[in-house]
Amino acid sequence: MVDPLSLGAITTAVTAAAGSVGTEAGRQAWGSLVDLARRTFGRGRDDDSATALLPLDPADDEQVQSLSALLFAQALQNPGFAAEFRAWAESARPHLSVDNSQVNNTVSGNAQVGHLVQGRDITWTSNQGLPGES
Repeated sequence: MVDPLSLGAITTAVTAAAGSVGTEAGRQAWGSLVDLARRTFGRGRDDDSATALLPLDPADDEQVQSLSALLFAQALQNPGFAAEFRAWAESARPHLSVDNSQVNNTVSGNAQVGHLVQGRDITWTSNQGLPGES
């Protein structure tokens, strides 16, 4: 079992939260993580100048990595924060998708393709035929 407070686990959780902001549950998870970071580092919602110093943009990979590092360092130094982060991670886990896999779809040569389906995790049964067939 992976320690939920290891650098890898924290980075995975923060990255998953950042990557899930496209869903309502993901936005809530990211928002609660941001609130935890602001409370921890003494920067409330009303102090915009100080908050700007925290790396809180979920669309910026560098900021997500920086936030992960800050949270990891804090978890090492502060048992109270470690418990809070662990609680956040447990509550957010069901709402986050963590997947570091990569998919490469390629059609090459003189392929004569009538219907082409490319993607990941596509499931159908043989009695249904191929997608798009009637």
